[in-house]
Amino acid sequence: MLRVSKPVSHQWDGKEEADGRGSVSAASYDLGMAYESARDLPSYLELERQLKVVRFLGRSNRKLADAIRLQLREFGDTVDAFYDLFGGKHWIFHDRLPLEPVRAIVANAGEDVDGAERKLIELYHDAESLPFMILPLRKLPAMRRRLTLVERARQDYFAGRYYATVQVLLSVMDGFVNEFESVRRGLHARAPEELQAWDSVVGHHRGLQHAHKTFTKGRTATLEEPVYELYRNGIVHGSILNYDNLTVATKAWNRLFAVADWAAARLKQQEHQSKEPVTLSSVGRQLKELTSTALRQAEINRVNEKWNPGRHLPGSETFNSHPAHTHTRELLNCWMRRNYGSLSDLLTYDLHTRHGKAVRSEVRRVYDPFVLSAFEILSIHHDMAAACTVTATLDHGSSATTEVELRWVREDAQSYPTPEPWPGNWRLVTWDPRCYLGRIAPSSSR
Repeated sequence: MLRVSKPVSHQWDGKEEADGRGSVSAASYDLGMAYESARDLPSYLELERQLKVVRFLGRSNRKLADAIRLQLREFGDTVDAFYDLFGGKHWIFHDRLPLEPVRAIVANAGEDVDGAERKLIELYHDAESLPFMILPLRKLPAMRRRLTLVERARQDYFAGRYYATVQVLLSVMDGFVNEFESVRRGLHARAPEELQAWDSVVGHHRGLQHAHKTFTKGRTATLEEPVYELYRNGIVHGSILNYDNLTVATKAWNRLFAVADWAAARLKQQEHQSKEPVTLSSVGRQLKELTSTALRQAEINRVNEKWNPGRHLPGSETFNSHPAHTHTRELLNCWMRRNYGSLSDLLTYDLHTRHGKAVRSEVRRVYDPFVLSAFEILSIHHDMAAACTVTATLDHGSSATTEVELRWVREDAQSYPTPEPWPGNWRLVTWDPRCYLGRIAPSSSR
């Protein structure tokens, strides 16, 4: 039996409208409910209803509907079990969490919640997995502007500088939420009720709203003992001193991804108003699209699971022939020649979507201040089927050199990571040189 969601007692009465700069209006908030279960999500309920209709359209459709219903219930059970296990520790289930590993962690946890938490943290503290979680952040314009900071937080995270990761990600979250909506208030200034996420797993009653209460918890007395919660106010205001640990840093990543899901849910809620009326033909079309997408994603997941990471070094047979080597050499040669038109053709599709015909001007603006006189490609770490990292040394003249990591992703036309054999092209996603040049100063001669 599906349960009816319980209402939240507080309502947002904001009057602001969209300000014409891409921000979301506060006037469209609907904070009437928090979801008691993942099975209460509107999309879950709608799909359940559609599957009941499809079962009457023939034997083959009945089998397909039963298979999808099974996957749907497994999803709902996993999300609810996750929150039952980790809700008290203020972890949030977000869209970037891999479902199968999470299901295994929850199923094998028993009474050892701390052990299960360590396994959950391992999903983030993996140099190959975390970049894949970060990639979808590019879909949100206000987050794209902060990806340089996110990348530096990632580097600090794997270098063990957890205090830096926490501080940077807290600033990213506050600034993103402040810019995302016309309300112009950062995450720290929001009431929990304002963070209800429509039709999203972070909108679970033990999700983002629940965790936000510790985020904004005030503290005036200085605390020197270790903490393992993301107490934003105490950390930022200097009253909590001992937060430099892996758990708090990982919770900062968890919260960042949950906030991004909240923003996506706000946009989806606005689009929901223009949804086409439900008819038998629309149900069939939606089911066909859902099935096609699910099958494609399942195949991609299988490719990723079977992928064996490899490192290609100079002198090996695969080094010069690797597509990332070819593209990196072409990109850096374009940079040296200041050929920004050809250079832009090697950058993520997302950049082209954002800037349109002005993309070459944008690339010139960020690359032209930096001199590149020579380079050497040192290694290629092909860690995922659709992503790899190229390490290279860049020579900026005057004895100034930097060792950089260039992240390449094989994208489809919508900027989604897509391994072979599906159509796609290798594109540089860490495209802004300011993201990896560190303290190299722009040339004064430019």
